[in-house]
Amino acid sequence: MKALLMGTVAFAAMGVASESAQAQSFAFGAGATFPQIVYRQLMDCMYDQAQGSSGKPGPLAKAANCGSFNTSGFHGMILYAPTGSGNGKAVLRSNDKTVIGTPSASAPPYTSANIGVSATTDYDGVQFIGSDDIVNADDMTLWNTGGTTSPQSKFGNLIQIPAVIGAVAFGFNGKDGTGATLNILPATPTGGSSGLNLSRNAVCGIASGHITKWNNPILTALNGGALGTGNITFVHRTDGSGTTFLLTNALVEQCRYEFGPNNETDSTVVSYAFPWADRAQSCSTPLVPRGANQVNWPDQFATNQCGTANTNAGGGTFANASGSGALVSLVTTTNGAIGYASGDFWLPVKAGGLKTANIQSQWDITGATGKFQPPTFAGAQKALATAIPQFDATSRANPLTWSLQGVAPNPVVAGAYPISGFSWIEMYQCYQTHSNTNNAYTWFKTWIDFVYGTGATGIFNENGFAQVPAVWQNEIYALFNDPANGPQGSGCSGKVGAY
Repeated sequence: MKALLMGTVAFAAMGVASESAQAQSFAFGAGATFPQIVYRQLMDCMYDQAQGSSGKPGPLAKAANCGSFNTSGFHGMILYAPTGSGNGKAVLRSNDKTVIGTPSASAPPYTSANIGVSATTDYDGVQFIGSDDIVNADDMTLWNTGGTTSPQSKFGNLIQIPAVIGAVAFGFNGKDGTGATLNILPATPTGGSSGLNLSRNAVCGIASGHITKWNNPILTALNGGALGTGNITFVHRTDGSGTTFLLTNALVEQCRYEFGPNNETDSTVVSYAFPWADRAQSCSTPLVPRGANQVNWPDQFATNQCGTANTNAGGGTFANASGSGALVSLVTTTNGAIGYASGDFWLPVKAGGLKTANIQSQWDITGATGKFQPPTFAGAQKALATAIPQFDATSRANPLTWSLQGVAPNPVVAGAYPISGFSWIEMYQCYQTHSNTNNAYTWFKTWIDFVYGTGATGIFNENGFAQVPAVWQNEIYALFNDPANGPQGSGCSGKVGAY
């Protein structure tokens, strides 16, 4: 490892940061909250620990599977502001640090006063972003249009690579809608944190607003008795969230053929297909539900972007929050609430956190196994093992081909957790080289090498995440080594490059 790093970071003592943070090397990013904790621990393990600053989140504890901070011995730092996938995409297009949103108060540190960075405005620039939401056709249009002012003309191709695998877990606060303790009878499965079981039909019914009470007969049958009474409150994200994309991308596929009673007092059989449309769709086409990072939830938007009312036919109760940390806080304080976030926000990964539900996979449904899958990194890893990339020299340079193959909305293997996905790194093809021959891409790339290496495996797993499979890593390095389309390749001729 040391030899590899020396070859990649021979410039480590040269400065690329601002006057307030000289004599070291740095890289800066923003975006997805889904992997925010594991990213911080991986960055701290590879380089120096981010210290935070006054009024901002303070240092994060060292990962148990990290020998020490700055294991590379090169010092320097990567700072990452978890502001949501949608904001991350906007930041990447602009290459403008002022576009970075404000992370939540519970976020891992994204500043470090000891190097003179006490706000995102102190960042020197932006070199990469995180997004759980895949690059889509609209993203590529925004990237490529604008002639000489387009991101493509300045920074070259948009490069998208998977960085981590994680599960979207349903956390709940253990109380029914009246504040009474839920009566959960089934045993807790291995790797899980509770015995609360939700079939696919139940998940789809809750998310679509048709299963509205804790004593719904469907839930009672699944759990060997009535769980409680009162309203189920489904808590969702309001911001542009890649976690929401992973959830809705799965629900659109998995719920399309689910049906049940309209609600507990209306036995009319209705579809439990996910009903809420993508907020970003153009009104020139019919609005349809699809995987989206911002959704027309009825409590957030009275009307959709076309002016049509967002109906809630089943009468479900919804609540909302911005950011994963705020969502978990709202679930914690709301009687009868259930909400979604990555596994590191809940038990058993987060000590003292809320418990999570177990849900059915396609394998369990088809094979009538009677099993419900807990949201473990092993289950997420099995789910994404079904997404196998196939590229050639031409398609490898197109982010949309990565998006097409890098999702598993309904995995069909035993033991797969059914709402799982990659969290992606999006980066520039072209970076500026400074007078001292240093550029932040090389610094960032060294961290990427660590992320894909065996030394990072334990850090991923202790946070409830899994590493990207070797078949994907092979394609990533094939792109990185492409002399024309890879980072700093010949395609960067005439490009100013990102700072």
